[in-house]
Amino acid sequence: MSQQQNQQQCDSANEAAGMAMVEAQWEEIRKKYPDWYAMYDEVMPDTTASRSEMAELWATAPTPWAAGVIYGKFTMRLEISAHTGMPF
Repeated sequence: MSQQQNQQQCDSANEAAGMAMVEAQWEEIRKKYPDWYAMYDEVMPDTTASRSEMAELWATAPTPWAAGVIYGKFTMRLEISAHTGMPF
């Protein structure tokens, strides 16, 4: 097996492990904090959530992991805004 194939297998295993962790975190949030998750799902923070909605999600995040997710999405939206000139 080539070095590239070995790297692809390693990458695939790491991606699968990462996805499993994320899925477990989302499942915990869906079960323990259904109101927060419903808001998250409704406002669609990747694309259509307003800055105010994002700030509310961030401020009310029920776990440090959820706060980190919102922080990442918030800063991504800021960068998109800076590069495209579209307001956020």
